[in-house]
Amino acid sequence: MSVSTWARVKRNAPDSDFELGVTGKQFNWEIAYPGPDGKLGTEDDVKFDNDLHVPVNKVVRVHLASKDVIHSFYLPNLRLRQDAVPGRTILVWFEATKPGKYELPCSQLCGFGHSGMKGWLFVHTPEEYKKWAEENLAAKPQ
Repeated sequence: MSVSTWARVKRNAPDSDFELGVTGKQFNWEIAYPGPDGKLGTEDDVKFDNDLHVPVNKVVRVHLASKDVIHSFYLPNLRLRQDAVPGRTILVWFEATKPGKYELPCSQLCGFGHSGMKGWLFVHTPEEYKKWAEENLAAKPQ
């Protein structure tokens, strides 16, 4: 029973039009949103340090990576934890069902600054997210 549940969750991420990149590096999270071309992983991606903004009740697909050592992407309120491994990109997903601000710590000892490696997950109502995106994604200079 648990094997089939694990496979369903880990291997079959639901479809979503909301994808972003999260890269761990000593000692912060780099969050990347697709830029004007609508494609993740291109030069026009819009990047932030430590702040992850998503709409409520939306499947979010995260392409997780590390630039240096093993980090662990941890959203305790969503019961999601996944190691970020150098040289690999790992797809994880979540769907936050309650608006709010939630902690995003690294849960893998990753060096002397590990205790300060903390970001935030901001879960917005659709209207709040639209406003945030208009103010931050469309015109943010690199």
